[in-house]
Amino acid sequence: MIVFNTTFHVKEEIHEDFIEYMLQHFIPMSTKSGLLTSPRLSRVFGKEEDEGHSFAMEFTVSDLAALERWNSEESGVIYAPLLEKFKEKMAGFSTVMQTIEY
Repeated sequence: MIVFNTTFHVKEEIHEDFIEYMLQHFIPMSTKSGLLTSPRLSRVFGKEEDEGHSFAMEFTVSDLAALERWNSEESGVIYAPLLEKFKEKMAGFSTVMQTIEY
């Protein structure tokens, strides 16, 4: 199983709007095709250099080929409105992880 995580840092003044957007728009758009599943939005706690809040947006995906397909076919349409809406008040980075079964 592959875990696709994007960690976002958002300014204090937009964090509530960000959460609402993620729940109402970003997650439904991201999972519409079925390539990404099991969405989970989490607050990240830790010492922050900048004021604001950090959030982890996590999905599972069956394999790397499916993630590549989602990235090439769907991600642009999904991330563009997010970036337009929050502009310089948000930054993020993505990580791809493989679940270790035990």
